[in-house]
Amino acid sequence: MPLYALATYVLISIFSNGIAPNAHAQFNTALTDKTYHEPWELHNKVFEQLSTSQLRILQESSTAKVDRVLIYLDTDAKYFEKQVIEAINHMFGLPNFTEIAGDVSFDWSETLIRVDSNLKLIYAALGIQGEVNVLEAHRATQTLIDALAKKRPFERDVLNSLGRGVKNLTVDMANRWWISSEGLTKLVTKLKEISPDTLE
Repeated sequence: MPLYALATYVLISIFSNGIAPNAHAQFNTALTDKTYHEPWELHNKVFEQLSTSQLRILQESSTAKVDRVLIYLDTDAKYFEKQVIEAINHMFGLPNFTEIAGDVSFDWSETLIRVDSNLKLIYAALGIQGEVNVLEAHRATQTLIDALAKKRPFERDVLNSLGRGVKNLTVDMANRWWISSEGLTKLVTKLKEISPDTLE
């Protein structure tokens, strides 16, 4: 089975089986559901709470800088999704995935550094960069970035999941990654809805 087809099969299996993020014990998982998912949940809440005047800034796309940042966010969200799908491909299709897991982890951190930096620019344009909920969202994002950049936590999770030979553990991990990617995609989709002309 081609790797891309394998990844598609795995993702279909994840959702058809109805596996929820907390459905199985995580066996001392280094990178938990919370670590992967909380950043995008918190950032989404920030944008849900914007005032009418703040929304207007994005709706009018008043500056070329804001336009450019929104395009960068859209690009990196799509790239992160591609990275996650490739990792799932490799995890289920390559016997040596454990040997490249650290590199995968670090590459994800690099993508998310760009995402966080561009979100900071959006918040600055809105004048809310110092708000408590914004700082909380950035802290959660930085926690994920730092853990991925260290490589070892991700490597340990991969080794534990694949090494136990329990399919559900591996599928849970793939599910965890995919939901994180989906969370970022939903965040950018929200921004596209706010500023529809910018990202066409």
